[in-house]
Amino acid sequence: MWGAWLLALGIPVALGSIMILGAARGTRGIGSLKFPFAFVVLILVIGFGAALALPATEGPLSKLWLGLPARAAIVIYGVGLLPIIVLPVAYAITFERLTLSAEDLDRVRAIARSGRALSSTVGSPPTSVIAGVIE
Repeated sequence: MWGAWLLALGIPVALGSIMILGAARGTRGIGSLKFPFAFVVLILVIGFGAALALPATEGPLSKLWLGLPARAAIVIYGVGLLPIIVLPVAYAITFERLTLSAEDLDRVRAIARSGRALSSTVGSPPTSVIAGVIE
């Protein structure tokens, strides 16, 4: 019984954590995306919780919500569609501020060039070193 409720809480927390990890940039964090992220996590928790809390009394004569039984409508429309509307709008609004700047891209390219130069001068490690790392 508790497994379903733990999943109803754990899935939104895991998805929210992944969104935060994907959007975080150094010490600046996620900025104003914290509000849409919190909203999405809250909607997911409420949606999954509501679908679990509804009584299992659905039958052929049950009332339909936009063509679906109540539980399915909550999951499809609340859990599925609402985040798809909110997140792209939030990312579009914050895109210019939170994406990599030209200076950031130049710094990443310089690091990549120095890494390639280092690997070409050092070469590949001997097989004994590789075997030691694997063990």
